[in-house]
Order: sequence, then structure tokens, then C-alpha cells
Amino acid sequence: MRARFVTLALALTVAAVSGVLGGCSTPGDDPGPAVAVEPAVIYARNCARCHGADGRGDPEIKKTMPNVRDFHDREFLARANTDSIVTIMMAGKGQMPAFGRSLSMPKMQALSGYVRRLGTSNAPPGAVP
Repeated sequence: MRARFVTLALALTVAAVSGVLGGCSTPGDDPGPAVAVEPAVIYARNCARCHGADGRGDPEIKKTMPNVRDFHDREFLARANTDSIVTIMMAGKGQMPAFGRSLSMPKMQALSGYVRRLGTSNAPPGAVP
């Protein structure tokens, strides 16, 4: 009798594990291939309208929103790091919308690096690094 119980318990355990592991590879749950993060494209779509293609702030937008961040500002560059920039992207700030629900963490981290490189580039206004 005990042998039957052990066999039944083992069979149920194997069935449960098979169901759990088998469920991980269902066709409807396939995440698809990894896609490279392109921070320049994300910046162009979400940020350049206000911050400008060169990161200095769009001149027309600055007329109505003078606090638009200039990524070339030395004070900004001195304190900017991935965490602080991602925090602002996630929650928004002032009139800047929050992107925490529309951009993944890897995209925000890549965008943070792009913003810092944009600010340290010696490119003339209007240029993209």
C-alpha cells in the first residue's frame, strides 16, 4: 500500500512539474527574438521635440517652457548619472511626461547614456551624436 502511495505521489509530482515547465514554452507565450535598443531612435521619438536634436533645448519650446533641460549644462552633467536620469524619465518632471509605463528599464538606461553623451559632445547646435 505504501509503495502505491509513493508511486502515485511521484507520478503527481512529475505531472505537476511537466505542466509547469511545459507551460513555459507555449506558442502564445513566446517573447520573440531580442531586439536591440536604439537610444537615438527613442530620443528622436520621445525627447527631441522639447530637448532638441542636439540636447540644448528646442528654441521655440523654450519660449513657452523656459525650464526645458539643456543636456549641455555643466551643472546637469556634473550630477547626472543613470539612476537620476532614469528616475526622472520614469516619473516625469514639471511638464515632462512620465515614461515609466511606456519604456522598459533597459531602454531608459540606454537613453540615459545617450543623453549624457549628447551633453558631452562638441557637436554644433542641431547636430546629433
